[in-house]
Amino acid sequence: MGFGENIMKTLMIIFNAIVWILGLVLFVIGIVVLVEGRNWDDIIDGKTVPVSVMLIIVGLVIAVVGFLGCCGAMKQNGNMLLIYAIILGVIIIVQLIAGILAFIYSDEAEVYVNDGLRKGLQDYGKNDNAVAGEKSIITEGIDWFQEKFSCCGVLSSKDWARSMSIATYWISPSGGNHEYDTPDSCCKTMAKGCGTNGATGVATTINNDGCLDKGIDFFKEYALISGVCGFLFILFEAVAVVIACILRRS
Repeated sequence: MGFGENIMKTLMIIFNAIVWILGLVLFVIGIVVLVEGRNWDDIIDGKTVPVSVMLIIVGLVIAVVGFLGCCGAMKQNGNMLLIYAIILGVIIIVQLIAGILAFIYSDEAEVYVNDGLRKGLQDYGKNDNAVAGEKSIITEGIDWFQEKFSCCGVLSSKDWARSMSIATYWISPSGGNHEYDTPDSCCKTMAKGCGTNGATGVATTINNDGCLDKGIDFFKEYALISGVCGFLFILFEAVAVVIACILRRS
């Protein structure tokens, strides 16, 4: 084995170790999205589950392929390297298509968040079990969203007021007949009943900023991180494919 082949073999192992780690990272991210997404999956019309499942599957496939590439490089098995290069090439194409589609439909994130928040406010508290002290999925989702992002309502805390007619169940007799109250999850410091008379837009104890802009900023931030990670994934994978082809020829 020549000096050049030794370098290629070493590079192949290093790059595939990186690909394997990146695959595991994707897998873990998918698990986190699946677990965390349960808090607000209903708010964005169930879009977190397919995304998380896709990340888990792709992460596992990349991890397995990375392991296969390492084995192929160490054993210098031509057939294994060929299979590795083909599978990784297909993965790169899928990632490119997914990235392009994500960019094309990125503007729809605002629509999903807006529609989901409005539906959440509309049904907030509707299916709660007050006797058992259990909240519905919608109520838990809105509370989680408002607490996590320190926000209130869609555009502002005033969305909870009767005059806005958005939180229809909340302002109804069945929902508590609230006039200018917000849920306690809108409060800067959580305490029972702290949202009383908080839907004025100027209450100092309430997070008066709406959740729409903060939700969109959250998605854009993670979209940027995902885009950078995706580019690095493709770069490493492409280099690994080239090295695999060179090793197979040699």
